Amino acid sequence: MMRARRASSRARLARQRRTAISADLLDLVKRCRDGDPEAWRALLPHFQTIGHRALRSFRLSSPDQDDVLSDVLASLFGGGLSRFRGETLPQFLAFVKVVVRNRAIDVVKERGRWPSANAQGDEGGDAGVAQPGDPDISHEMADEECVTFLRQEISRLRREDRELYLMKARGMKEREIAEQTGRPPGTVASQIARMMERLRAALRERGCL
Repeated sequence: MMRARRASSRARLARQRRTAISADLLDLVKRCRDGDPEAWRALLPHFQTIGHRALRSFRLSSPDQDDVLSDVLASLFGGGLSRFRGETLPQFLAFVKVVVRNRAIDVVKERGRWPSANAQGDEGGDAGVAQPGDPDISHEMADEECVTFLRQEISRLRREDRELYLMKARGMKEREIAEQTGRPPGTVASQIARMMERLRAALRERGCL
């Protein structure tokens, strides 16, 4: 009985700590968006922890990882953080992971280390879904069944959204997609963000994330 009470107490304390961390981190994000320099300094260790986790699948050297995180941090400080419109800790974690991984893709491609589409067996259509060009979702999933489910969800998207997903999955930047589609970059970024959040919600409900 005593052991059960201690276990219950420890679990309750752990939940309280997680709630406190969540609230504190979200408060830091809000203060950063308001231009508080102290908040940016306090956010830095959290950002580095999240960023390094997001880069695990890229197998970059430590200096390369530092370069990626420095570039992303500069981008967020320069106004990129204003694009985060979520209200929960999981949403913020997902936002940072996407930004970090997109920058990592750019670095890998710039340095000529990215396998070609043909080398990956990409013949068009949805073949790019499970490739490294879409690390923000597929690298987080547990098994092939979830990848199949993701493909099915993508096939149900509107044609416009499916085209955006595939262009993003192949490593294109928002401005490149905007140029190719003739849409404003801000519109492209918001459409991609909404679409990715819908896909993530479906994957979380399925138990894949």
